Amino acid sequence: MVTEPQPLIEVTHLKKYFPIKSSFMKKTKANVKAVEDVSLKVLEGETLGVVGESGCGKSTFGRTILGLEELTEGSIKFRGEEIGGLSDRNLKKYKKDMQMIFQDPYASLNPRQRVGDALEEAYIIHTNIKKNEREKRVKELLVEVGLKEEHADRYPHEFSGGQRQRIGIARAIALNPSMIICDEAVSALDVSVQAQIIKLLKKLQKSHQLTYLFISHDLGVVRHVCDRVLVMYLGATAELASSDELYANPLHPYTQALLSAIPRPTLGAKRQRVKLEGDLPNPADYPKGCPFHTRCPLAHERCRVEKPEWREVNPGHYVACHEV
Repeated sequence: MVTEPQPLIEVTHLKKYFPIKSSFMKKTKANVKAVEDVSLKVLEGETLGVVGESGCGKSTFGRTILGLEELTEGSIKFRGEEIGGLSDRNLKKYKKDMQMIFQDPYASLNPRQRVGDALEEAYIIHTNIKKNEREKRVKELLVEVGLKEEHADRYPHEFSGGQRQRIGIARAIALNPSMIICDEAVSALDVSVQAQIIKLLKKLQKSHQLTYLFISHDLGVVRHVCDRVLVMYLGATAELASSDELYANPLHPYTQALLSAIPRPTLGAKRQRVKLEGDLPNPADYPKGCPFHTRCPLAHERCRVEKPEWREVNPGHYVACHEV
C-alpha cells in the first residue's frame, strides 16, 4: 500500500507587510504588501517551484517561512507544529531542519573566513561534537558536493561561482535538514554550471530525503526540476498545479503570459506571445479586487472590485481568477 506524502510545511493566510514610516513621529503611513494572503502545503519529498516576476514576493515568502522575516499575519506549521511568530530562541530547534541556499554564492560567504571554518559553524552552534569530528564531517561534506578535502583551507575568492555555490549547498546540508529553500540558487551561474548544480541538488534530494522550495524566475529550469509549481503575482497566489499540468494547461492569464515568454529552441517552433501592458502596481498602494486586473487583457468590472477566490478547479490544480 502506497502512503500519501504528508505536508512538511503548511502555510495558512500568510501575510508579510513592511511598514513605511513617516519622517515625523515615525508613524506608519502605509504598508508594502510583500506577501498577501498565501495558503499552501509543501509535501515531504517534493520540489515545489515558486515563480513570478521580480518583486512578486517569492524570496520574502521563503524567508518568512524560515523565520528570517517576521510574519505579519497567518500561520506557518512545520510537521503540524506552529512555528510562525516564534522567538529566535524557540525557533532554534527547528532551524537545523530548514536551511537555505542563497542566490549570490559569493555574498553569502564571509570573504575573511576559511571554507572549513564556515562549514564548521553549523556543528558548533547546533551540536556538541568535538573538533576532530567536526573537521572530519566538513571534509566529508566537501567531497559529497564535488569538491576536495584540501579546499577546507581555502578562502571564498579562490573558487569559481559554481564552486562557491557547492560550498553553499554543503553548508545547507550539514545538519541533515528536512527542507531546503533554494532562493534563485542557479540564476547567477552559467548555463553549463547550472546543469551541474541541478544534477547535484537532485542527487542530494534522493540521498538525504530532502524537500525543496525552489524559488526561480527561470521557467525552463523550473519545469525540469519541480514536481509542482506555484505562480505568484504581487505577493498573492495566482495558480498552483503539477509541473506537467501547469505547462500543458495554464489557466490564469498571468501564467499564460509567463509561459509564452519561454524561448523555444526547436527550429521553426512558434508560440503566440502574450504581452502584458504596464508594470507591476506599487505594493504600497495595493489594487482593490484582483491584484492582476490592472494588466489583465480579460479584466472586467467584477475583477476591479472583487478579489477572486483561491479554488480547486481540477484535482490538484488551484487558481485565483473570475474567468476560470
